[in-house]
Amino acid sequence: MNQKHGKVLMLIVIAGFFAILGSTMSKSPTLPLYAKKLGLSDPEIGVVAAASTITGIVVNFVSGLLSDIYGRKRLLIVSGMVFFSAPLLYFLAKNTLTLASVRAYYGLATAIFVPVSLALVSDLYPSRKGTFMGLLSSATLIGRALAPTIAGTLIYLYGFSPVFILCSATGLTALLLMSTLPTKERKGERPKLSFKFVISPWLLPIGLIDAIIYMAYQGIETFLPLFQVLKEREWLAGLILTTEVGIMALVKPIGGYLSDRIGRIKPIVLGLLLLTCSTVLLAKAGTIPLILASVILFAIAASITTASTKPLATDIARYSGAALGLLESIKDIGQALGPIIVSIANISMGYIIIGILSIIGLVIFLVTMRYLGLDKIA
Repeated sequence: MNQKHGKVLMLIVIAGFFAILGSTMSKSPTLPLYAKKLGLSDPEIGVVAAASTITGIVVNFVSGLLSDIYGRKRLLIVSGMVFFSAPLLYFLAKNTLTLASVRAYYGLATAIFVPVSLALVSDLYPSRKGTFMGLLSSATLIGRALAPTIAGTLIYLYGFSPVFILCSATGLTALLLMSTLPTKERKGERPKLSFKFVISPWLLPIGLIDAIIYMAYQGIETFLPLFQVLKEREWLAGLILTTEVGIMALVKPIGGYLSDRIGRIKPIVLGLLLLTCSTVLLAKAGTIPLILASVILFAIAASITTASTKPLATDIARYSGAALGLLESIKDIGQALGPIIVSIANISMGYIIIGILSIIGLVIFLVTMRYLGLDKIA
């Protein structure tokens, strides 16, 4: 491993841990509890919770493309400034509009950081990008897993103020780390803002795969605690969800390494087949062991699949930042739709629908890859 590249990789991995640790602490379980304290109703809390996701849908692609034009470091510093400043704005929130505005602003941070940091890793390790993108994703997942416990404990012991201050401190840490990244001048032609990136035919089926994965992820996270067998066992529901995230953090680099060695398409096919099995199993699960087994199977499926979709996009994209940004935008749409589909169809049938969508998505993906001749290079 190139020593200079290794240092940059470690900086962005550690920054990613602190950035996502802070942003997750600000919403899980903080956001709904703080909103209740302000007197918001359940529908108003739903609107507030959706604000950051809506920001992501719009900003992910733009931030990725801007990083192709102006460089990764500039955009990462902007995200760091938001990670640092957004938690402090919670102190000013007094109603639905102001709290939703804070969440929308906070959403800028992850919408910039995720595609741009992954694009940076792709720049550093073009032949091993799957492995190291997986490592970065694992670091953020560890932060995501630790955050609810830390935030919940602080709220229980001291109230909300220490949580917001700690979130700002982790954001400042991420900002300082990203500020030390070397500035790299872009060689060759700068991309122009063009709609052609949006309609590139190969990006849409890859993005569809990510959308289905996160549709299932958000559907599980939202409704698993409501399973009858977990009633009055909230601690167990939390433990199962923590196990899910922990397995994803463990498997992501392995899935990335696998995609570097055997190609991107095979792991995606395997992951989507496992996803279908996991959602059908979860829909029929009536015991805790079956629920746990289905969630573990889903975590493996999601890790294997997403560890290949993002490297695949950068393999065949002219501008990796724009490609990764578009994938993140499509993913956010799927993540927002997951709970809606599950709730409308009822929980069991909703998971089966997501399993069916995964098979449809797989067929569309394979047909498109074959039609474009990309199956021969991926």
